[in-house]
Amino acid sequence: MLYNYGPIGNPNNAYIEGFVYAHVGDAVVKDIFAGTGRKHAEVVGLIEKSFKPQSFATGKLFTIRTKTEYHPEGVGRNVLAMIEGSDPKLKDEVIIVGGHLDHLGRACVLMPGANDNAAAVAVTLGVADAMAKCAVKPKRSILFLLFGAEEQAVAGSNYYVNTNPLVPLDKTVCYINMEAAGSGDKMNVMAGDNFPALKGFLDKANQSYIHRGLTSSPFANLGRPRQDVTWFLWKGVPGVTVGASGFDPGRPTYHNSYDNLDLITPEIMEDLAQLLFMAIMDMSDEPVLDFRQKSTPRLPGMNAGACSGLTLSGASHPRLKRRGFWPANG
Repeated sequence: MLYNYGPIGNPNNAYIEGFVYAHVGDAVVKDIFAGTGRKHAEVVGLIEKSFKPQSFATGKLFTIRTKTEYHPEGVGRNVLAMIEGSDPKLKDEVIIVGGHLDHLGRACVLMPGANDNAAAVAVTLGVADAMAKCAVKPKRSILFLLFGAEEQAVAGSNYYVNTNPLVPLDKTVCYINMEAAGSGDKMNVMAGDNFPALKGFLDKANQSYIHRGLTSSPFANLGRPRQDVTWFLWKGVPGVTVGASGFDPGRPTYHNSYDNLDLITPEIMEDLAQLLFMAIMDMSDEPVLDFRQKSTPRLPGMNAGACSGLTLSGASHPRLKRRGFWPANG
C-alpha cells in the first residue's frame, strides 16, 4: 500500500505482518497516474462518494527501498499524580485528566512536538497546580495521568488500562484526554457527541466563564487505537479528547519539524486549563455521577468560582502575544 499523506516522521500505524506499507509524496503519485487517463483527486473523490473501490491497472512497475531500525531497549514511562477526594465515600471514585507525554524525538531532525503534545502536558500541570493550591478540595479523587509511548502504538495507555490501572476501571468516572491543546482560538471535544452529559459540564463552564467557541464530534477511532482515550472507551470507561483549533499555519505540522513554538497560542492553553479546572471541580461534587448513563450536569457551583487566578507560565510573554487570541471573558 502506498499512502499519499505527509510528509510526517511517524505514521502511527498498526503493524500487520507481511503487509508492505509506505508513505509517498505528490511526485510519486503523479508518476503513477501519468499516462493512465485518470487523476488521483478524481479517483479519491469517487471512492468517497460511492464507498466502493476504484481499482485499475496503472501499467507501472516500481521499487521501494527503506531502512528500519528496531530498538528493543527503549523504555516508556507513565507519570501519575493524584489529589485524593475530600468525601469519605466519593473519594473512591476517580476523574482522570491528562494526555500523552511523548513525541517523536529526533528523526533526522528534531521533532519538537510543541502542540502534539507538550501543550496538553502544560495544561494538565496547570490544572493540577490550581487544584493543589485551591482551599476547596474536590470530593472525588482527581488523577493526573501523562502517558508514555503514545506515538508507539499507544502503548502507555494500553498498559495502564489493560494491565495496571491505579484505580479500578469500574470506579473511574471518566477520562478527559487532551491532544493538540495549544494552537488556535477555539476548543473542540472529540466523542462529546457520544457523552453529552460529560460535555455538558464543559459547556456550562465555557458559557459561564470562558466564552469561546466549543464544538464536539463523535468518537472517530473505530478501527484502531490512535489516541489514549480509545483504550478507556473500549473498556467501557466514558471519555473525551479535548483540544484546540482555529489556526492555519499554511503548511503541514503533524509529526514533522514544524510542530514548534510558532504554533503555540498560550491564551487558549490558559482557557483550556480554566475550563477543565472548573468543569472537573463541579463534576467532583455531584452526589451521583455516572456518564455510563444519561445524566444532567448542574450549573457550575461554588467549587468552580471559589478559586481564581489560574494562569500558565509564559502566557504573558510579549513574544507569544503576537496572535492576539486573548480570552473574551465578558
